[in-house]
Amino acid sequence: MKLKDKCVAPFKSEVIHRPWGHFGLYADNVISTSKILYIKPQEKLSLQYHFFRSQYYNILDDRFIIDYSKEPVPKEIIDNPNEAERIVQLEEFLKDNLVTVEANEGDEFGFHEFVVHRATYIGNRSYGRILDLAFGINDESDIFRIKDLYGRENTK
Repeated sequence: MKLKDKCVAPFKSEVIHRPWGHFGLYADNVISTSKILYIKPQEKLSLQYHFFRSQYYNILDDRFIIDYSKEPVPKEIIDNPNEAERIVQLEEFLKDNLVTVEANEGDEFGFHEFVVHRATYIGNRSYGRILDLAFGINDESDIFRIKDLYGRENTK
C-alpha cells in the first residue's frame, strides 16, 4: 500500500527535526535489514510476495511504476497443492486486486507478508534507487515469484 500520513506497524515514517535540518526515521529499535535497490532503466523486479517479512520502500528517484495487491494473497490460494489451479487462482486474484501507480522521489510504500509487489524503473538515470527495509526474516529464499523476466525459479 502507498503510505500516507500514518504508517501501520511495522512501517514507520517520522521526520525528526534538529537545528541543522531533519532526518527521516523509518525503523526504530526493531529487527530489520536495509538495502538500496539499484534498478536499470526499463527493468523490473519480480512480481512477488514473501512468507516471513514485510517490506518498506522509500523511493529515492523519480519515475517508478509500483504494482501491489490491495490485500494479501488468501491462504487458500497459497496452500492449494494443485499448481495449475493455484496459478489460475492467483491470476484471478491479481485481476481484482492489483494496483499500479506511478511513484516518485519521497513516495513511501509498505507491503506486509503475502502482499504482492513489484517495482519498475522507467526513468533515464543509469539506475533508479529504492531504499528497501525488510522487517522480519530477511532471507532471499523467502520470495514467491509470480512473474519474473529473468527466468528465476520460485524459491519457496
